Amino acid sequence: MTEGRPLRVLTTVETLAPVGGVEVCTLQDVAGLASRGHDTTVLWHVDGEHRAAYEAVGATLRGPFRFDAAPRSALRDLAAFGPSVAEARRARADVLWLNRPEQIVWAQVARRAAGLPVVAHLHHLPNYARTRLVMSGVAHFVAVSHYMAAVWVTAGLEPERVTVVHNAVDPGDYPLGGPPDAETARAALGLDLAPGARVALAYGRLTAGKGVDALVRAWGRLAIDPRRAVLVLAGPEPDHAVAEALDALPPGSWRRLGLQGDVVPLLHAADVVVMPSAEPEAFGRVLVEAMSTGRPAVATAVGAAPEVLTGEFARFLVPPRDEAALAATVGAALGWREVDPGLGGRAREHVATAFPHGRHLDELEAVLRRHARAR
Repeated sequence: MTEGRPLRVLTTVETLAPVGGVEVCTLQDVAGLASRGHDTTVLWHVDGEHRAAYEAVGATLRGPFRFDAAPRSALRDLAAFGPSVAEARRARADVLWLNRPEQIVWAQVARRAAGLPVVAHLHHLPNYARTRLVMSGVAHFVAVSHYMAAVWVTAGLEPERVTVVHNAVDPGDYPLGGPPDAETARAALGLDLAPGARVALAYGRLTAGKGVDALVRAWGRLAIDPRRAVLVLAGPEPDHAVAEALDALPPGSWRRLGLQGDVVPLLHAADVVVMPSAEPEAFGRVLVEAMSTGRPAVATAVGAAPEVLTGEFARFLVPPRDEAALAATVGAALGWREVDPGLGGRAREHVATAFPHGRHLDELEAVLRRHARAR
């Protein structure tokens, strides 16, 4: 799109590390805006491995700064905002693009001090009881799904102030991976599996809220010989419910990997990816990442997952915490290469057609430009 002068954008990140979807989305959107000639200043709280990627696309990094505020420590928190607000003034940005609405108190201070219009990107559920009040003065909102827009409107935002811009992935960042890539990826990840073994993968937070305990029990229902298929979980230490469910599985039927900065090897190692959330998902980035690499994704029908798995892919939706349905769907999907070898290519095409990366950047850029202040 890129019509008119380049924008100077200010944003914040809690951590320069791939700890969740918000951090990955922010980095990739900053890179996309940079490719269109826009300059971004990123204020950060915790340093991390994303630093090099931000620097590679020309982003200006400033930190560490704190952005949180709590009622019990409001005066101390507001005083701590001084250095970051001064940096916001020095940035001379056209728009403050807030990717974490929980930082709205900081953003309100920065908005007044630097004369900045605020565009808030709604990646998750509302954080404050009085949404309309705390979000007053925000120029516009970007919701990552129609589901998320509806939640925030119900909480108090005016519908005309919310634009839906679905998340998207650059297909070049999530390349198609076939059986030879799977073998290479499994070796690189240290997955010692029998030749030809199938892999069901779940990655991210390994908690009951994410439904991983239900997935583990569903896997146990399948009772598949570990030489034929294993469950792979990748993420931080599992919570008690997940750990307890794993203890009940037969030895060798599952593997656990730590949090992965680059998820492409994980995806290439898998035959099917599962997002078994018990909680509503704001979008379901795991689904488009998996499908872009050419494998089916199974998800619970919560939040925005039904917006992603549409058409023929709606058959991979199951009710939340329905372990029998989850087991049946995952078990059937494991053998897709034999029964429907074109499924992987159609999955990638679905992502490219329904959630094109170029359109995502066009729509995000348009919102930022429309609400940027005049120089």
